[in-house]
Amino acid sequence: MPSFGLEETMRNGADASQGDISGAETTPPETADEFAQHVIEAICHASVTSSIGRRTFERCMRALEFGSTARVGFRHSAKAGAIDTIWRERERLFEEYNASPDKLRFLATLPWVGPVTKHSLARRLGIYAEHGQRAVA
Repeated sequence: MPSFGLEETMRNGADASQGDISGAETTPPETADEFAQHVIEAICHASVTSSIGRRTFERCMRALEFGSTARVGFRHSAKAGAIDTIWRERERLFEEYNASPDKLRFLATLPWVGPVTKHSLARRLGIYAEHGQRAVA
């Protein structure tokens, strides 16, 4: 029978199921690499438990740092393709992100970032912290 993270929540409290960003201070990314890593992490955590998302993110980043494709660390071919695109075009995407007057709307244009993931990504990038807003999915 699947656990859906209930055991982890009971063992570690409600914050355990919120992923790596719960309660953490988030700051806006200063480099294109930091920006791309936040986006990739949000994609890896989308629709999976935090432990699976964390492992997937680590495998993807290891593969990308060695110059390989994210498909080496990720079985989901569409997400892996989106991650490869984001990593390859990170400089341009970071410039467009910084120039965008509506950063939340810009995030929704990124590959594999949908209406729920954009809010998770906004928290990772510190957008909600800057504006005193709270994301509601």
